[in-house]
Amino acid sequence: MSMPVASALTRRTIVRCIETLLALFVLIGLNFVAVRALPGDPLGVLFADATLAAPTGEARDQLRQMYGLDGGLMDQFVRYLGHLAEGDLGVSAVHGLPVLDLILPVAPWTLLLVGTATVLSVLLGTAGGIEVGLRHGRRGNATLLAVLTVADSIPPFVKAIVLLFVFALGLNLLPASGAMTQFSEARGLARLGDIALHAVLPLSALVLHETTKIAYLTRASTITVLSRPFMTMARAKGVSPLRLRSAYVAPSTLATVVARTAALFSGLVSGVLFVEIVFAYPGLGMLVAEGITSRDYAVVQGVLLILGVTILTVNLIADLVILRLAARG
Repeated sequence: MSMPVASALTRRTIVRCIETLLALFVLIGLNFVAVRALPGDPLGVLFADATLAAPTGEARDQLRQMYGLDGGLMDQFVRYLGHLAEGDLGVSAVHGLPVLDLILPVAPWTLLLVGTATVLSVLLGTAGGIEVGLRHGRRGNATLLAVLTVADSIPPFVKAIVLLFVFALGLNLLPASGAMTQFSEARGLARLGDIALHAVLPLSALVLHETTKIAYLTRASTITVLSRPFMTMARAKGVSPLRLRSAYVAPSTLATVVARTAALFSGLVSGVLFVEIVFAYPGLGMLVAEGITSRDYAVVQGVLLILGVTILTVNLIADLVILRLAARG
């Protein structure tokens, strides 16, 4: 890589990092304001139950101060930024526990769904897109594209509801809710199998939605690659179909897949919140739903901030990889 190219790459990398930091600050601000736009407040919802004695006077003021609800909106935001700088996400008004202590136990379940769905979507979407691209112009290709279009147009939570009614409630083939069988004493492989069985339907809803997007882009890249001279040369040399796909077509679609993977991950993170609610899956989605219902600002802010930072980080990494690939030509 020549010095001018390396210098330009460094400048673009620095600019992209600065843009990410600015986006993070905007995210923090929007996250803070959006949660407080909900009607009601945590203490009002918490003590709405007639069986609980609502605090008054000094006791209520102490609670508002404890949960960062005292003072004006700007005062709260400044204190919130100060706590974030110290790595403190706040205290849940409902559970009375640090938000991080509520997030850490459930985050692995969401990470399991999102991580597995990302890998499966990329693999299936890339392989399927290459196959559809190689069959461009053949009989049945239009029908296949129509199926992909319909599948892509249905939101993941709708897919989740359909899968729930068909395979769990209708055919009774798969578990309808949870991440594992309650009160199960299974260990080792039996426990892993139980977790995998409970993850099938949530994963299917996510993968079905995102695979189509990867397939579309990979198909377009494949059709473009097919017209290039090196593909004509490879076919003339009698390169096997498997090697043609793996060594010629797949690497040429790498930049497109990497770029889409970042957007795919973002879509999965937002989609998984709704899918978890449909299947009562004990991840961050259920925690956010509970926080919104109870107006637990700290919990909702904490979860959405972590998800937002994760998305920004993944997008930054993807952009830097694409910049490196583009610099190499």
